[in-house]
Amino acid sequence: TQNSSGDDQLHLDIDCDNAVFRAIREAGVFSIAASEETPEEVDVSPKTTKEDGPLYSLGFDPLDGSSIIDANFSVGSIFGIWPGKGLLGRTGREQVASVVSLYGPRTTLIIALPSKSRDGDTQSDITFEVTLVKDRSHWEVSRPEVILKPAKKVFAPGNLRATNDNAKYDALVKHWISDRYTLRYSGGMVPDVYHMFAKSGGVFSNVSSEKAKAKLRLLYEVAAMGLLVECAGGVTTHEFEDKSVLDFAVDDLDRRMGVCFGSKDEVQKYKDFMFSK
Repeated sequence: TQNSSGDDQLHLDIDCDNAVFRAIREAGVFSIAASEETPEEVDVSPKTTKEDGPLYSLGFDPLDGSSIIDANFSVGSIFGIWPGKGLLGRTGREQVASVVSLYGPRTTLIIALPSKSRDGDTQSDITFEVTLVKDRSHWEVSRPEVILKPAKKVFAPGNLRATNDNAKYDALVKHWISDRYTLRYSGGMVPDVYHMFAKSGGVFSNVSSEKAKAKLRLLYEVAAMGLLVECAGGVTTHEFEDKSVLDFAVDDLDRRMGVCFGSKDEVQKYKDFMFSK
């Protein structure tokens, strides 16, 4: 089948989407939700609101990597959480938290909490990891803080077909290869970006061209993942504009863009190649 954006959907995509929507409604703390499989603002408000309890809005990708699941690769889910009701017009900077789950040999969550979402005036942004343990009955903090070091020669170059008609991207990829960077790329955004968190650095890119259009959605993938990267001390940028992905507004629920995420020095190298005149 296809969703309303014209993208092919597997039965597993739909099953995961339905499962998340059920959990959202049962949680009783969300007012609006939209997903890659259901790209519209869906009212999920609880029938009875908890007294004085805040409500949130959620943008999510229920199953990132469904195209590589047949090879038994790790896959995951992406969640961005905004305060209040509504997602249109919001920026990633407004998120109160974001979460990415990874399903592989371990089941883990990596969670970003900006300083505004933490108790105390002196708390800083943080990214941390929890792991499902004890026969899948408990979540245990496995990494109290995830930090991306300024530099690490590991690269994950998405949408490589764009190098065919994007000369700057072609030159950048050739630089990574000639400078003996380690390639770590599976074709799934969650495992590829998660690898940076596991190894404390690296660079992930997904660049478009005239013949190879951008595929990553701002609301369902980019904003949430961008918050994780920046709260871990990394840097994000739009593919063609020197601007954090967290500062772009969701003016369309299906808005797509190319990006670069990662260690500060590695993203600067991306900018040196891609933004040069």
